[in-house]
Amino acid sequence: MRTVIRRSAGMARVVLHLVRGATTMAIVFPFIGEEQRRRIIKRWSDGVLDIFGLKLELEGTPPGATPGLPIMLVGNHISWVDIYAYLSVTEVKFVAKSEVKAWPLIGWFATNLGTIFVERDRPRDAVRVSNEVRGALGAGHRVCVFPEGTTTDGSVVLPFSSVLMSAAIDKGVAVQPVAIAYHRPDGGICTRAAFTGDDTLVASLWQLAGGGQSIVKLAFLEPIKSGSMDRRLLSRQAEDAIRARLNHPLRLSAGGSEQSRTGPLPRSAPNEAATAASPGSISG
Repeated sequence: MRTVIRRSAGMARVVLHLVRGATTMAIVFPFIGEEQRRRIIKRWSDGVLDIFGLKLELEGTPPGATPGLPIMLVGNHISWVDIYAYLSVTEVKFVAKSEVKAWPLIGWFATNLGTIFVERDRPRDAVRVSNEVRGALGAGHRVCVFPEGTTTDGSVVLPFSSVLMSAAIDKGVAVQPVAIAYHRPDGGICTRAAFTGDDTLVASLWQLAGGGQSIVKLAFLEPIKSGSMDRRLLSRQAEDAIRARLNHPLRLSAGGSEQSRTGPLPRSAPNEAATAASPGSISG
């Protein structure tokens, strides 16, 4: 009974926070400048993490606050909550599945934050999405993509798709790998934030609203200069950097050998059971 009461109270806080955010975005945003909007989005994102009992630990250097300096962020993906960890430390546009658009309030927020939506059941939609990402980078925006094409529980990193990497290469912008992981206070892997399989938004909110404290660690790794690099090589380098940081096995090279690891290891090192499955409809 106590658990139900605690979760219900948490859900009430979530709804109130969403309503406040929507009201601010609808009424206040049209009359303030970009810098003020960024500060409000950061505070609001901090509030989301706080409500869910998620303490953010930042490692590395996120993209600076200087506008007009585009970069592509490339990360592993565990939960819809990931985006609020990102927005707590940097301004960025996301590429997300089109289903998010229909989520109550959250979909509205995503749309108004300039999210680029991809229809995963239409493989040819990758062309449109690539063009939109290319346009956003060309306009000086930061864009974050999740090349696994789906979410995991954090115990694995799936093979990266390379399709959207061509936008970074075409625009000559760097690609910065970003590793995210959720931990319990004792350092073990935490799955309560994971949004996988047939999970619904309501079920995810209910799980997160149950209280308890967890740590979300966001590690911004060394940017990779895209130059005239092949998109598959660029994608593989970003994937390998994230796998190394999370202490997951690297995928085998064409010759059957494991590539060398680089970078520091996390406080906890969950084992990877497999590197399976299709990375989604945008693949290559």
